[in-house]
Amino acid sequence: MACTSQSAINFVKSARDNLVRTLKGFNEIVEKLYQKGVFSEEEVSKIKKGHNEFAKTGAVVDSVINKGEAACYEFLRIIDITRERSPLLENPEFTSFSQDLFDLNHWISCFSFKEDINIDATCLQVPKYQLKLKSKAQKLSERLWIKTKEVMFNKQSSLSYTSLVLDTQEQASLSKIKKSKIKKSRKLRPKKLKMYIPEDKEGTSPSELLKTYERRILLVGKPGTGKTAVAHQMLKLWSEENNKYLDYLFYFDMREKPNLTEVHKLEDLLFIKFSEPDEGKDEVLEDIKNNADSVTIIFDGVPDVLPESTQSVVLALIQKTLLPEAKIIVTCRPEVESANFLLDWDCLRVEVKGFSEQGIREYLSKNLSDDHFNKVLCNLELFSLCHVPMYALMVVACFSFEGSDFSSHPCTVTEIYLNILNFCNQRNVDKTSENHASQCNAILSLAEAAFHATDGKNVSLMSVPQLGSYVHLYFVNMLVIQVGPTVKKPLCAFLHYTVQEFFAALWLLKNPEMTRFVLQQCLVQGNKHMKHLVPFLCGMLNEKNTDLLESLFTSQQLRDTSGWFFKHLVTTFVDHSHTEDCEIDLIFLCQCLYESQSHEACLFLLNKLNYSLDLSRETLDPQHCCAVSYVISQTKERKIQLNLEDIMVSKRGMRPLLGCLKKLQR
Repeated sequence: MACTSQSAINFVKSARDNLVRTLKGFNEIVEKLYQKGVFSEEEVSKIKKGHNEFAKTGAVVDSVINKGEAACYEFLRIIDITRERSPLLENPEFTSFSQDLFDLNHWISCFSFKEDINIDATCLQVPKYQLKLKSKAQKLSERLWIKTKEVMFNKQSSLSYTSLVLDTQEQASLSKIKKSKIKKSRKLRPKKLKMYIPEDKEGTSPSELLKTYERRILLVGKPGTGKTAVAHQMLKLWSEENNKYLDYLFYFDMREKPNLTEVHKLEDLLFIKFSEPDEGKDEVLEDIKNNADSVTIIFDGVPDVLPESTQSVVLALIQKTLLPEAKIIVTCRPEVESANFLLDWDCLRVEVKGFSEQGIREYLSKNLSDDHFNKVLCNLELFSLCHVPMYALMVVACFSFEGSDFSSHPCTVTEIYLNILNFCNQRNVDKTSENHASQCNAILSLAEAAFHATDGKNVSLMSVPQLGSYVHLYFVNMLVIQVGPTVKKPLCAFLHYTVQEFFAALWLLKNPEMTRFVLQQCLVQGNKHMKHLVPFLCGMLNEKNTDLLESLFTSQQLRDTSGWFFKHLVTTFVDHSHTEDCEIDLIFLCQCLYESQSHEACLFLLNKLNYSLDLSRETLDPQHCCAVSYVISQTKERKIQLNLEDIMVSKRGMRPLLGCLKKLQR
């Protein structure tokens, strides 16, 4: 530390050449020198006319030296305060001239500033407010995980952020989107399901988004793919940073506080709607305005319509007419990109695509037992469904409930999908004015659209009544296509094809007279894709799932349908094999009855087959083995003949089969 008698002017003179070469933050330093009265407006204008950064910085340093001791002291104080806010790195244009780098931070720390009784109040209040903001950010981040864990039966699960695929490539053209959907609909089912899982490319991360110099960032993603999780991870990372420089981060959930768009003052938005300084409010607000490049504001879940009033602070911040140097991060669904206030938004566009294959494995392995983890791995439908983090959460929640004192029965696939539907219903309670009847109508109208799309082998929904309802927020991805010079049309698709099949099965349940026709379709070449609706339909008729469907169907309606459906299902498939001289799709029937968890239906099938199950030359995955062993286990007195000649089965699949040996005749 230099002695207190050292003069400011000599200290600046001794480092003049290094300062000219190294000093960064030219505009901020000049502005503060002007505010302190060191430079006049005319001098500032003259300095800014320099040919390059080198000339401008040289003019500032020389002018300060010529103005004497007081000016140099203010200059040094400004450098000291500025370095606390943002790192003073070398000027990138002149690094090539440097052999021995000049450490500006060390140099300024060697100057002894005098005790200043009238120290700037901002220097006292701003760090306190930053600590308060960090505490608020940490609580918000923790609240997300606490709220998420409310659906978990096993509260010990270590839910935390799992890396998501963040793609910074340009938005796909509408023609490419159409071609992609057409190709997806034509692929074989396993390939179709795998296509939903995004490729794990070397993209960006929440940490990099916080550090980037981009002033506008647009986080776009389908419903449930993790936009809010990314935003909250940024909150968490910022709250944990031990920065020496001062900065601010504000977070606003536009879905919880839609009236934010009506706020007309910056201080009302930042202090009343987020967090107010304990003291020195005016000084803190002034510091925010003067150092906007140290401010980050996140607007999570921006709707497609914002008030066009110039008095709206939210709109002014997004359009950069207020705090133009601040970093503004907007998260929204794809259809919002075409909103007027984002059309000309020059920004870093980041698409949040959900979990990659590795991300799914990481998330599930952290939160499931080995047995449940393997069940999901062996079921491609469930595994690919988990690329949507919201759906992955419900898969984990359902399996965590399995085997508890409240639920001794195995967790079926249909039960998971029904819980996803209920979960979304519950999340929607405080976010919409929709009453119970309108919600049910919206679900059933989406179910009807899903059925007709599935019947026509489409992944795009032709028409969806009540699209403005909450259901599309969680299940449907919507794009707006320009079909004419003045006409736009929504293009909708489910987040996952199996979700479309689930909704289609809901419509069948509402229209049981169509069920017989669909079962016949399943046997016709060219319409066999309809059979994937049947296991869902069986699961919905599972008595244990009645409570999950009570908002849509009465228990009597479900009993009336199940009274004839399972017998008709078994008869249709078994009798068809006799008339057409083809093998029974026994594994499919076992899967359907496993979803139904119906003892009577299993006995009806076994009687139809004379207690003889032929699985020869089949390839059985663990899921198939569970279904077959469940059907076998339902017999009590009569033993079963089971043909396993030339089958292929994994070690995990052998366990349930070996568990039912005592039920076998030979």
